[in-house]
Amino acid sequence: MGLLMLGLGAMPALAIPEAEAIRKLEAVAVYVVVDPEGRFYQESPGQLVLSMFMTSEQAQQALEGSPGAEGSRVVPMSLDIAFERNKNLRQAIPVHKSLIMQLEPAQEDWEKAKEILLAEGIDQGEIDRNLKVPVFFTNPYITITPPGTEEAKVAFFFNYSQLQQAKQAVPDSNLDSEDKVMDLFFLIDRMIQDEEDKYFLYPTEDWIKIIQAQQEQQSSPSQAQPSQDQQDVQEPDQQEAQQTP
Repeated sequence: MGLLMLGLGAMPALAIPEAEAIRKLEAVAVYVVVDPEGRFYQESPGQLVLSMFMTSEQAQQALEGSPGAEGSRVVPMSLDIAFERNKNLRQAIPVHKSLIMQLEPAQEDWEKAKEILLAEGIDQGEIDRNLKVPVFFTNPYITITPPGTEEAKVAFFFNYSQLQQAKQAVPDSNLDSEDKVMDLFFLIDRMIQDEEDKYFLYPTEDWIKIIQAQQEQQSSPSQAQPSQDQQDVQEPDQQEAQQTP
């Protein structure tokens, strides 16, 4: 079974619009390097590169390793906002230029994802071609009831450590579940085309820390609004969820 066919069945109808599927990424933190003019992309002849990182340490390393980094800074934002900026950037660039979006997962999660897929018999070449951003789940599924809802949904995790914590929170019958992984972009396609809206992306560890820091600084609870740094990022033409069995 090919990597991109993991868990894929017949999908005859659209469950939710693409924009709603992307909105599910709002609790996923990513980091970008922003230059003094507010540009969050790197430009070279013929192309623009939008680099995003799942950890602040990765972004800081990229910042320190880039030429002319003085005045640049690392800015956190939610992944849905990053996708929207990517879309706006794609629409704004000249036709003769291409746009490359790169999202670099945490190294430990990447290594664990490869380990899982190799154990399933998927060869290294296929993993390198098709796995860009791993998301973890289990078979049988772990389900979580998101805050403010009554319906349990299938949980997916960007951090493997969070998956392991979730497994410890469910009944013993689920402790023998098998760890699985798929690519984020395949999951997004699946969310859009599956007959039911049944997926929940668990907030990443970094996003939880960001929200906790915001709440400590504000007198009222945060609603995960973008930080001022996020708002300062310019477009090119503008220079606990409860566990359920």
